[in-house]
Amino acid sequence: MSNTMKDFLWKKEQSIAKSLRDCCNQKDEEKDIKESAKFLHQLGLVYKERSEEYEWRFTFAIAVLTLIGNSPSRITDLIRNALPAILTSIRFALIRSAALMNAAIVRKPSNVNEIKNDLDKLHRYVLKLAKIQRDQFDVDAYVNEVVREKIKSMREETELALDKLKHIPDDVSLERAHELEMDKIDRVKTLQDNIAAKYTDIMKSVSDKCIEVMGKPPCGYCVAGMGSLARKEITPYSDFEHIILLDDKLLQNHDENSDQYQSALEYFRWFSVLFHVIILRLGETIIPAVSVPSLNNNQIKEHNWFYDAHTPSGISFDGMVLHACKFPLGRQEKTKNKPWKTELIKPVTKMVEYLDTDVDLKNGYHLGDILTKTSFVSGSNIIYEEFSRRVTSQMQTSQMSGQNELLKQQLEEDFKNFNMVNHLDTLSLKSSFNIKRVVYRSSTLFIAALGRFNSIYQSPCSCYDVIETLKGRGIFDSETAHKLAYAVSIACEVRLKAYCLKGKQDDMTQKICLFDPTETFISDLIEAVGEKSIIDYFKITWSLQTMFIHNSYYMVEPDLNTNIFILKALGMFGRLSKDWEEGKFKQINSSSMVRVIVALNNTHKDESAISIGKTLLNQPLSHGGTIATLCVIAKCLVALGRKDDDICKKLKDLSQNISRNNVLDGRWEASEAYGNYLLHVLFDHEQALGIFINLQRLLLSVRQSSNKTNISLQLFIPRTLQSIAMCLHYNGNNKQAIKKLEEIFEEYIQPEATVIMQLKYKNASTHANTRESRPRTRANCIIFDFSMTVLRE
Repeated sequence: MSNTMKDFLWKKEQSIAKSLRDCCNQKDEEKDIKESAKFLHQLGLVYKERSEEYEWRFTFAIAVLTLIGNSPSRITDLIRNALPAILTSIRFALIRSAALMNAAIVRKPSNVNEIKNDLDKLHRYVLKLAKIQRDQFDVDAYVNEVVREKIKSMREETELALDKLKHIPDDVSLERAHELEMDKIDRVKTLQDNIAAKYTDIMKSVSDKCIEVMGKPPCGYCVAGMGSLARKEITPYSDFEHIILLDDKLLQNHDENSDQYQSALEYFRWFSVLFHVIILRLGETIIPAVSVPSLNNNQIKEHNWFYDAHTPSGISFDGMVLHACKFPLGRQEKTKNKPWKTELIKPVTKMVEYLDTDVDLKNGYHLGDILTKTSFVSGSNIIYEEFSRRVTSQMQTSQMSGQNELLKQQLEEDFKNFNMVNHLDTLSLKSSFNIKRVVYRSSTLFIAALGRFNSIYQSPCSCYDVIETLKGRGIFDSETAHKLAYAVSIACEVRLKAYCLKGKQDDMTQKICLFDPTETFISDLIEAVGEKSIIDYFKITWSLQTMFIHNSYYMVEPDLNTNIFILKALGMFGRLSKDWEEGKFKQINSSSMVRVIVALNNTHKDESAISIGKTLLNQPLSHGGTIATLCVIAKCLVALGRKDDDICKKLKDLSQNISRNNVLDGRWEASEAYGNYLLHVLFDHEQALGIFINLQRLLLSVRQSSNKTNISLQLFIPRTLQSIAMCLHYNGNNKQAIKKLEEIFEEYIQPEATVIMQLKYKNASTHANTRESRPRTRANCIIFDFSMTVLRE
């Protein structure tokens, strides 16, 4: 009967998931959130049924044990061994049910009161299973009257403090700049400390409420925060990574298999479920975070599809995806490659065992490293201090037994993922970028690594603490410490402003540059902290990462070529062009010269760019440098409407030799440049159309045959489509041209970007007759007007 019920519920879940997917577009994004809310509600009810089915199994198993007696036998052992897994299934089903129903409520459907009633029944069911000692507890009322108010206050105070953080001007003296940087460091550090304190107070309040509702705990305990809370870099929208430490007396007085020991664990497991349910009621937990098997199962590709763009990602528990699970119930679902579990409710002695190298590697997300930095949240401070002491002692021992080798391996992995040069080198090829990866982690992660390499084990421990400790030990001089603290402040400020602006934890920033390739790639960052601070940040980060490469604590200042690389990568063409004209760049390499002519072209200094570019072509250049230089010269010729047979021939040769094998080695840009030259200088519309159609065919072929998503194609394909549309327009085929442009908006541009673009060009059209607002070239004028025509239609 039980297995039949299980199969029935799985089929029911799959059927509802299919209906939900039918409500989504090809990118699995919801088209009608009120319609999808209906299916999310139904899925939530299925998971409540699933928890009830598991409860029936548990009750039946207990009844069998009672009937046949507790004497050891093969059957009783099998039943006893199955009980923990059944209870885990109940708890995870309840959490998923609550997450789905809360996500449905967020979408504000017409039957929202019905969903709230079902959610209230679920809450009462959780309280029943947790065997609470209070007669009543209204989760909804507590969240609305207490938790939301505390969160609202924290967020409002954060925004007020952020408003007082001013940009540092470009034209101040070095002495004045240093004073302003010191002020920013003090303000951001104070702000991060305040957020951490208020966030901790919120979680302490919820923790204490859970204890009050459930009754006196069976042993001493402590809730300890991890991650960004322990580093004092948490935001008002961050998730809560934490563990539950139990008093070691539990181990001293009881065997691990004793009823008393297991009863204590069960108390805190239900404590965690109740805590989870309260946080879920905030409506800030995205559905993928709870890994509903039919929607977001990372182990089965066809069951990992749902994208939740409508639940604001904010204060929640760490996700249930297998590489996360940094919450008390932990990693409870086995996989083929990692068939073990990790629970983060343990006595101090048992929790410290996770610091062991082998255990750390097994968990796959550096659990041992994360546990070395914690912060007290609630419960017994004595238990927390004992844990901190044991961690320090264990880590000092580990330092003598190969821990540094593990740290080096981890650092090598981090360099692959967060290398600043690699991030900037590909920035212009992306339609969006991740602020946490490109900005925040490219500095803070490596400063934290310095702390580990230098045995800084204090908890909590921020990057500021690491820097000050290393300065106090004489490892950093005052200037190095100042620069690194300033970089941390910029990183934290950018992330805080991004989250507060969006009202959620969202690290992606959208680049709108299909119709305006000169638009800077980092306008969001400049708006947040100013142009000077962003440039300074990447210079300092380059120096920090270079320290690791050279195994040194001496910060090397970026040379001219590195400075040029950073400015060009950030799209700061005006500053780069100005510095060139002022003679600040002497004896730079050929790659830097190519970057200079790109800047000159993008700041309307086409004659200078052509002159320097032709000089470069007569010098030894790499294959990529030659193509890049030819493309810049071609853009300048198009802007000036000037013919040049030599450049035209070289571009034509590259275009004729292009194939699927070399389309992405830079030749696609040469082919594009040749097509634009034909279109806008020679006015050979038919031949240009053939060039762009062939290029589009090759690009699509590369994308189809590639196993990995090539970030270049995300930009190249829509740009080529736009060029095809322009050729069709010139040939009088506006109907087909409009279809091509519509394809760009539908397939390649995010909905929010489309809205921004529509507003942008709608506003620009009111000033279309003024010289300043018009695009400067005939080609761009046509793109500008034609795009607005499509948008109006």
